[in-house]
Amino acid sequence: MKTIKTLFLSVLVLSGIAAKAQEKPVVSIHGFVAAESYFDTRKTVNAREGAILLFPAAKSLDTEGNDLNDRSEFMMTSIQSRLNVTLTGFEAFGAKGTAVVEGDFVGTTNDQTGLLRLRHAFIKLDWEKDQLLAGKYWHPIFIESAFPRVLHWGAGIPVGVLNRAPQLRYTRKLKNSKLSLALLSQMDFKSKGPEGNSVKYAQQSAIPEFNARFETQLSKVISTGITVGYKTLMPLTVNSLGLKTDEKIGSSYTNLWLGITGKKFKWNIQNIYGQNMCDFFMLGGYGVKNVKTNGDYEYTNIKTWNLVSDVFTTAGNVRYGLNAGYSKNLGADDDLAKDNGSFVGLYSLGSNIDYLYQVAPRIEFLAGKMKIGGEIIYTAAAYGTTQIDGTVTNSEIESSTRFLLHFNYAF
Repeated sequence: MKTIKTLFLSVLVLSGIAAKAQEKPVVSIHGFVAAESYFDTRKTVNAREGAILLFPAAKSLDTEGNDLNDRSEFMMTSIQSRLNVTLTGFEAFGAKGTAVVEGDFVGTTNDQTGLLRLRHAFIKLDWEKDQLLAGKYWHPIFIESAFPRVLHWGAGIPVGVLNRAPQLRYTRKLKNSKLSLALLSQMDFKSKGPEGNSVKYAQQSAIPEFNARFETQLSKVISTGITVGYKTLMPLTVNSLGLKTDEKIGSSYTNLWLGITGKKFKWNIQNIYGQNMCDFFMLGGYGVKNVKTNGDYEYTNIKTWNLVSDVFTTAGNVRYGLNAGYSKNLGADDDLAKDNGSFVGLYSLGSNIDYLYQVAPRIEFLAGKMKIGGEIIYTAAAYGTTQIDGTVTNSEIESSTRFLLHFNYAF
């Protein structure tokens, strides 16, 4: 009898140890080391020592009429290098769990270039038909299956869209489709305002950003979807007379995309329209449209339309791609307020650009986990005079070409 009891207790102990072993997460570490060299034919508007390319700089004339920005630049960097730690194999609340922490060395501001930055950090719980994600991840307007696969940093901005944000996202899995609803705030992708780029304008509005996204697989070849969202900012808490103010501005946006997958190629197209898109690294923003008698500011959005196409091969050790995009400033919803000939408040990226476009062919040579690639990025921006309605007239094209050499080893 004693032997049976001992054996029974041993089985219970071993079962408990086995159960704990099964619950122990599986940790995987991966990422890549990247090294880039690039040469620009003209000075550009950029960030992180030039690694983040936006558009060519406008003319800046000296006293003799020489364009100070008509000069070339060269730079080498490795800040894209990335490290990802993923934990899987655990369960919680009847769901399969995943936890991810990922960083790179891009930094969150120019003076932090080269420092470790929190890129992603989220927990995901997967049930049979439902999924809950909490933490910092791709903004729902960024389509993981459809973004441009360019070699340079930024997924084709400013014609493409880029943003990662803290969020709480619920996804319902349907037949060949998904429906997601998300609440979001801001972190390192910040809105513009009276004190520069800051998360405080969204934070002090006390209203989370809302997003709804639907995606579906129409066939083995065609996928499509749409995402729509609305965000609220409170640019000031104290008005121009030093009094408390609670004036806010709301902005909406949408992204309609299409993906075509062939045997040896993929073609993604995005149609993006929105108000106040500067926190997505796109043209646009907002401005003051009226100053009330009590000193409060009323605001108006500046609208932007973008069309992005990226086609690339998916087979072989030598692969080709072509990214192209167009961005148009559609002006403000209402006339902007002026005082003594200057705008009272205009918080926008590229407010003096009427339109811009970018064409970027690329080639990649693959050998196992090693990749060497080359890319030529031609960007043109139409600079002009910003009108009271937010549009830009009398524009003149400035262009730049970047020649980029990219090395990447994934692990």
